[in-house]
Amino acid sequence: MYAQRLLNRDLPTARPDDPVGRVLELMDEFKVRQLPLVDGDQFLGLVYEDDLLEAEDTTPMALLLGQPILAQPHLHVYDVVATMVRAEVDVLPVVRDGLYLGAVTRGAIFKFLAEDGAWGHAGGTVVVEVPEVDLSLSELARIVESNGARVLAYTLAAQADNQKVEVTFKLNTQDVAPLLDALQRFGYTVHTFFHSPELEEEMRERFEAFMRYLNT
Repeated sequence: MYAQRLLNRDLPTARPDDPVGRVLELMDEFKVRQLPLVDGDQFLGLVYEDDLLEAEDTTPMALLLGQPILAQPHLHVYDVVATMVRAEVDVLPVVRDGLYLGAVTRGAIFKFLAEDGAWGHAGGTVVVEVPEVDLSLSELARIVESNGARVLAYTLAAQADNQKVEVTFKLNTQDVAPLLDALQRFGYTVHTFFHSPELEEEMRERFEAFMRYLNT
């Protein structure tokens, strides 16, 4: 998935002859903190709400400078996310040869992760912690599949303080109990799990029983 396929066609742009007040109204209406500044099809930069708040409402946008923050059309979605995080923006203009094509918004990223990225599917989510030197995704996938589940998506997050990696699996089933048992048998630390109603209820009942025991 690339930037050009994530374009938000409904997001307006700021124009050089727009007054600052009008652009601030658009930002408020569309719940964003930046908007592309565009002259015709020519991308002039990304303008920030904080900068506009320091200007008079009647100031034309032509007198303000936009930031050169943009993505090429074939930038991969993961690099799009990285760029947006580094730049701390809600909106990432997509530009080819100086021409504005559209913008990627946080909403488009969330939609991709939920639909195309499988994170929005109804299955359970399991988080395990693995020493970095022992990490084998193929081994983890084998354990998952041998227990009647299938990995729809996964992410890795390094834990710098303890040289471990947190692996999050999105599964095609909510019945994760057999998998949790198998992971523990193979020595994996199950950090947590989500979206498994029956197991969550069982764990909650055990916790409440334990708390009642402590209070007696």
